[in-house]
Amino acid sequence: MVLPRISFRSFIFFFMAAAAIIAAGVAFYWQQVSGILEQDVKTHVAAASEEAAADFNRLIQTDRQVLESISITVEDTYPWADPAKLTEFLRRQTRHNYFKLLGVVTEDGKVFLSEPRRFSPTFIADVTARTLEAGHYLSVLQADPSDGEDVLVQSVSLRRHGRPVGALFALQPPERYRPLLALSAMGNKGYSLVVERSGVPVLGYHKPDFGNMFDLLEGVSFDGKMTLPDLRSAVLNGAHFMVGYRDGGERRFLHFIPLEINDWYMISALPTLYVEHQAQHLTWLSLILFVSIFIIFCALIFYILHMRAYSNRQLFDTAFVDQLTGADNFNRMCEQFEEKLAGLNRRAALIIFDINKFKVINDLHGYERGNQVLQRVARVLRENIAPEECFCRSTADNFVLLLKYTDRKSFRARLSALTTQLRRDCTVEDSCLMIDVAFGVYEVAEDIPFYIMLDRAHLALENAKKMSFDKCQFYDESDRKRIVNEKRIENTMEQALDHGDFAVYLQPKCDFATGEMRGAEALVRWNRLEEGLVKPDDFIPIFEKNGFILRLDMFILEEVARLLAAWNIKGLEQVPVAVNFSRLHLNDSRYIPQMLRLVDKYGVAHNLIEVELTESVIFNNLERAQNVMRGLHRQGFSVAMDDFGSGYSSLNVLKSLQFDSIKLDKEFLSGFEDNPHAHKVIEGAVAMIKSLDVQVVAEGVETREQADFLRHTGCDLAQGYYFSRPLPAAEFERLLKKNTPQTQPPDGTKRVD
Repeated sequence: MVLPRISFRSFIFFFMAAAAIIAAGVAFYWQQVSGILEQDVKTHVAAASEEAAADFNRLIQTDRQVLESISITVEDTYPWADPAKLTEFLRRQTRHNYFKLLGVVTEDGKVFLSEPRRFSPTFIADVTARTLEAGHYLSVLQADPSDGEDVLVQSVSLRRHGRPVGALFALQPPERYRPLLALSAMGNKGYSLVVERSGVPVLGYHKPDFGNMFDLLEGVSFDGKMTLPDLRSAVLNGAHFMVGYRDGGERRFLHFIPLEINDWYMISALPTLYVEHQAQHLTWLSLILFVSIFIIFCALIFYILHMRAYSNRQLFDTAFVDQLTGADNFNRMCEQFEEKLAGLNRRAALIIFDINKFKVINDLHGYERGNQVLQRVARVLRENIAPEECFCRSTADNFVLLLKYTDRKSFRARLSALTTQLRRDCTVEDSCLMIDVAFGVYEVAEDIPFYIMLDRAHLALENAKKMSFDKCQFYDESDRKRIVNEKRIENTMEQALDHGDFAVYLQPKCDFATGEMRGAEALVRWNRLEEGLVKPDDFIPIFEKNGFILRLDMFILEEVARLLAAWNIKGLEQVPVAVNFSRLHLNDSRYIPQMLRLVDKYGVAHNLIEVELTESVIFNNLERAQNVMRGLHRQGFSVAMDDFGSGYSSLNVLKSLQFDSIKLDKEFLSGFEDNPHAHKVIEGAVAMIKSLDVQVVAEGVETREQADFLRHTGCDLAQGYYFSRPLPAAEFERLLKKNTPQTQPPDGTKRVD
């Protein structure tokens, strides 16, 4: 069924008519309910105030009875020959009852108190006289003569054999009686007040701030024909009545109840605002009923339009709003990017930033606290983003911003200020973790697609996260070239290994004493047709990241085993060859079995293969390294620590693992000629290693001076360009064929190149 279309004018007329009917009904209902409620509240006020008066009378009487029971004990011990016992008795009774202080006054003026205090003779005389006159006494609210706090004074007379001998009095805090004056039954909207018949206040729920109640009622308009003189006369005559009055537009009820004590009155007051609130509550319930019916009726007419609008909003929120932070999501950024960029005249920068180690926040404080941090980040970004700029939360703790850009200096200052505010406003409470953000910035300079700009900002962000201090990095074209080169290497590495483009080079290790070659280290070179030989530093780190190093290491090991087997067939000397292995092998249970399979395949003695592991690789997985080294030694392989001294863990590794040889890092020799401290460090390191009965190999020996010094320190073997550069396998074989070195250094140290 198709609903007929209603014109806007007809809808307005219909709406106004319905609203007028509802308003008239509510007004009439309000008038009726208000009258009923007013009468009902009067009844409740009377009942509540009468109950409060009865409770007040009862509590005063109870306290007087307590005093009278205490007075019996005091009278029985009269005369009080031992003041200390009387004082202790009063102190106990003070603690066990609701008294601030208890005191005894004798007819001759002696005073005994539950605690040391000073009272004026006038106060003592007044209490004694009033008590003995009537047998008991209850004062109006007055200041404690000792400390000035508000108290009530209540007393009873002390008698012995029918004659008065003194008075027992108590100081009582008014807080004991004030809860009775709150009119809690009236929703704490009203209160009661105890006054003398003259209108002077005695006690209230709050301390009265006026001198006479009747003075407050000057000029007010009472209900009916009641006047202020009539009110005074009724109170003086002890009448029990209720009256309403209006003062300054506010209407109140007053209920007057005479008390049984001192001709006092309890006056209970309740503003009619309470009544109006009750009436308003009922009226609103009725109004809700009327409006609900009206809304249901209108909803039947506009249901289709409403659902269509709601669906559109839901689709928009789902498509373009991040549900956690309320910010734009990545889809919205993509949708409005070109428009925003044009609005900035393309003088803009695209920024990607995220929170460093955000996972730590989730792990330590839970995902709820982590989500709160992200919400605060979005709030800070809103405060710092101009209308023509935009930002979005793309994924997890990753945010993308498009900001106005003029120059790097001012832009860095803006991002620095943003970082400061993020750290201040977004750090998790009760935590020592302060959030740290990194920015990757691409300065929009080319007309390229958004996703390419985003990739370049991501490259800058990766560099920023590696920095210790400057966490804001701008995109550099060299970054893109580096990534492209890494990708090209990854795309060709498999093919290069299959086609034999990787070659093993051997660098001799020479005896310092004789200069003769005692072994070699296998090094890998990549011969790319378009570029020639590629340095290991350009591809080894890439292979470490993608895991290809596992295959390459085993390829080098197999090449070394093949060469050793070939030298044996040719009758050449077989010297030990060191092979470097990546840290990834330590976590590979197949590592040692693969080595055995490859070495045994060519029938090579295991002692001809030396496994080189770097210091950092060992220390980062010390327990696993111990297990692997034990397995290698069981199979007859020797193990060397490479790059000794390059990190901070050398000594710890030395004490924990048993190596066959130690290779001093070449950085030991960097600038040592001009540094006498370096001489002592090297000498000490060599002496310590030799004391462990471990062979010492020095890397990076490039000058005669270095060679002389290292020989005198006791180093066993040298490896470096002074003795020989890394050689292709064919050239290395020619060295093996020679029984004596080709040349000798001038000092007698033999060289092999």
